[in-house]
Amino acid sequence: MKKPKRFVKVIVAVIMLANVLLLSGCGKTEGDVSQTDREESNVIPKGQYVVLEGEQETSQAQNNTDIGQPQETQEQETGSIMREYSDKEKERMAQLQEEYQNETARPEEMIQEVESAATVTEGTLCYILSTGEYYLPDRELTDEELLEIIDCNFRIAINANRKTEAEYEAEDRAKRAELEAKVRAADGISEEEAIEIGKKALETDLGVKGKGMELRLWEERYGWKTDLCIADWSEIKEKDRGAIGYYMQFDFGNDSDDWTSYHCTVDAVDGSILEAYRMETVLDDDGISCNTFRYEH
Repeated sequence: MKKPKRFVKVIVAVIMLANVLLLSGCGKTEGDVSQTDREESNVIPKGQYVVLEGEQETSQAQNNTDIGQPQETQEQETGSIMREYSDKEKERMAQLQEEYQNETARPEEMIQEVESAATVTEGTLCYILSTGEYYLPDRELTDEELLEIIDCNFRIAINANRKTEAEYEAEDRAKRAELEAKVRAADGISEEEAIEIGKKALETDLGVKGKGMELRLWEERYGWKTDLCIADWSEIKEKDRGAIGYYMQFDFGNDSDDWTSYHCTVDAVDGSILEAYRMETVLDDDGISCNTFRYEH
């Protein structure tokens, strides 16, 4: 079925919980990251690695993008050298990277962060915020420390590749405008006309059970009341695949104890019902369950 952004209040509750558990720290990510994002982030940029030798600080940029193959020792023009991974650390790093990608290994803690090299505690792995460097202690790194580096690099990569809110909004508006142009070219129906068709379908399918339901605005900040989209989800009949449709949701609002919702997709060209179903979400001692009832039109 069409997966609405905010189809029942239980989903809103889950989102609120996720917002409470936002991850902070290295990379300044805005929230947790999905497995899909991890799979799509195969190339991960590295910070710089620093060795403190007494009061003398030396550093070298780390440009290798493969976590499993850290850069070898290099000499700077000043003659200082960068701490390199041992062969054993390289092997363990490669294995831990694979486990991290498969979500079977995670660090117990976030990597320690310090503002500058002057505040580094010798012998303790940390990430220097002011320079984007790692301080690698002059000893064999533990699995936990290697995982902290992998995790930090991943967060840096995700943050670097994250689009801004303005970029996402521009894409959303461009996609909507493109579909609206296609509907006009086909002499299709307006959003308001589609909503009226959806309301009549609601009355027909739910009768008294649907009395009091109101349209939940799809993207209120854009001024859209429905989601203008391509009908390509699996429950759509084969003959309707690829049609442009106005998807809409009706429910009793967030203040109601009734979590029933009605979902309807109206063909944007001929006004026919592409899909209609009722969803009932129940919270009991056994947890949360969702039951879907489909209607033919």
